[in-house]
Amino acid sequence: MSVPVRRAVAADAGELARLRQLSLTCPAVPWSRPRDVPDGPWVKECQQVFVAMLHGTDTAAAFVVDAAPGRVASCAVGFLLPRLPGPGSSKPFNGDISTVATDPEFRRRGYARAVVTALMDWMAVRGCKRISLSASPEGEPLYTSLGFVYDEPRMTWRVQ
Repeated sequence: MSVPVRRAVAADAGELARLRQLSLTCPAVPWSRPRDVPDGPWVKECQQVFVAMLHGTDTAAAFVVDAAPGRVASCAVGFLLPRLPGPGSSKPFNGDISTVATDPEFRRRGYARAVVTALMDWMAVRGCKRISLSASPEGEPLYTSLGFVYDEPRMTWRVQ
């Protein structure tokens, strides 16, 4: 079964901010009680940043799976970071995956895999040499299965 993934647009900013807040609740100790992440002005600020980010820049992207009209089930957000050419590569960017989140009621359906894969593909096409992320203990098996390796202190996947 193919998971329908689409690139997020500015109208998704509220849902992306909500899922970012959800991602920050990931417990420090694997499979324990989620951390409390309070609401506050930062959530609205995050939403505003998403609006700006998704409204014209080609150095940031988010990919989503919809749960229903106006509701996102899963997302992956990432940035292209300029890099200087070196002897090993003249590729212009490194990628950073900053947020991956799936609403609890939609987990175990392959949504996170689908949005992360779409984001990795988008980054690779744009000239990334390396894509990195910080993984929760629960997320590590997914990222390992996608080819990321643990590279202190972050997991990294290298574009071939």
